[in-house]
Amino acid sequence: MTEDLERIGKDLSDRVGREHVFTDRPTALAYARDTMPWDVEDHHMPYAVVRPGNTEDVSAVLRYASERAIPVHTHGSGTSLVGLGRPKTNAIVLDTGRMQDLAIYPERGYFEVGPGMHIGKLRQALAPHKALLPVFPGSEPVATIGGSIAVNTSAHAVDATLCKPGDYVLGLEVVLPDGQILNTGTESTRKPAGIEATKFLVGSEGLLCVITRIRMRLIPLPRTANIVAYYKRTEDILDVVMAMYRQGLPTPLFFEYLDETSSRIGFEAVGLAPPVGAVAMMSMGSATPEGCRAKAELFLDFLAGGNPIEAHIVEDNDEWGKIWSSRAEAGNYCYRRGSTFGSEVTPRVDCLKTAFLETRDVILNLDSYQGNEFYSFGHIGAPTIHGYAFIPSKDIPNEVKQAITLEVREKTEAINVKYGGCGGEWGLTAQRAGFLQKKYGPVYYDFLMKLKKTFDPNNILNRGNLEGWL
Repeated sequence: MTEDLERIGKDLSDRVGREHVFTDRPTALAYARDTMPWDVEDHHMPYAVVRPGNTEDVSAVLRYASERAIPVHTHGSGTSLVGLGRPKTNAIVLDTGRMQDLAIYPERGYFEVGPGMHIGKLRQALAPHKALLPVFPGSEPVATIGGSIAVNTSAHAVDATLCKPGDYVLGLEVVLPDGQILNTGTESTRKPAGIEATKFLVGSEGLLCVITRIRMRLIPLPRTANIVAYYKRTEDILDVVMAMYRQGLPTPLFFEYLDETSSRIGFEAVGLAPPVGAVAMMSMGSATPEGCRAKAELFLDFLAGGNPIEAHIVEDNDEWGKIWSSRAEAGNYCYRRGSTFGSEVTPRVDCLKTAFLETRDVILNLDSYQGNEFYSFGHIGAPTIHGYAFIPSKDIPNEVKQAITLEVREKTEAINVKYGGCGGEWGLTAQRAGFLQKKYGPVYYDFLMKLKKTFDPNNILNRGNLEGWL
């Protein structure tokens, strides 16, 4: 790093207050890391970490960075699984965690919130208004609403039922890379027709602006009825998902699965008897309990045609809580007990089983490491296949971790290209820059680069998240 850190720290302190600026090595190291399994390299270390409290603070930081041509990397909570949370070059890290203002306007049909509010906290605040927050990440206690809107991920929910969170965003307040403040959208519950800036900025992954306030429609909270189904093999669940779409059935709000191995781990973790095979979990949503029951019974009739070992509506909330949390516990086991290298494959529905089998074959036959295990769980009804290479040890050389990550990513992204898929949950930039070019071609990628240059001619924001790792 060649920049004068003391000077940067002083300049930023003058703009947002000394107590909100950090240039010490331990803080920089903490913000340089994310969920990626390899160690931080020096050329990815932040010059400084700044925690703005409002839009004006963000504007002041970006004006300063633009004048000095210093990159700025935006940080929500760092829970992204494809490297979006980790700086790709030395930069000022802009942590939006202090920006948690919330105003709920039931008489207007929307709420406004700062980007730093955690998803779980926001969901609790909306509960008295019987409003649904259409974002369901596994990292809900710590993931932020700003990050979710920046990626435009509904996470675990089924897109065909709930759509993306951006479909409910009515407007944004953002700061452009040169520090200018921009307001978009409407205060009506009817979104603007035609060309409109909100559509460009939702899902732009911090490349075009820093989101400082989000206006989002209040969605009536549905009632739910929950189903669990047990199968001999994961492939049987894939057949069910393909048949669900082929027959045009109403899709569940959530449709999760655990493969044969992860189901045993997850169920044992929550104190349930381990199943003999794979497990599927579905939540059906409707405005009334009667509507939920009717949809659940209809879906049970459909499931019976797929020859499950057993399938039933779960009436007891405590039982459902354990079954539902088994999915999270299976993931926790993998991340806690060893080194885990994940993938996100979202193929055409009619290719779901073929894509799953190819994903499993790729992960069990890596060139970069031999002897790893295969786990699969996630949001199969979306449809999303999460295939994981699991190694029951964290004591692996850094260069091997990088090689495994790259191989898993490149080979499973090739499956996405082959079967028409893309990043439906984790976002598309950073590690996936090469995928964009392979899937959509040079004209598409060049279009994105030109769009980035139009908004950010000096490439200030999130440098490397579109070009790939620097």
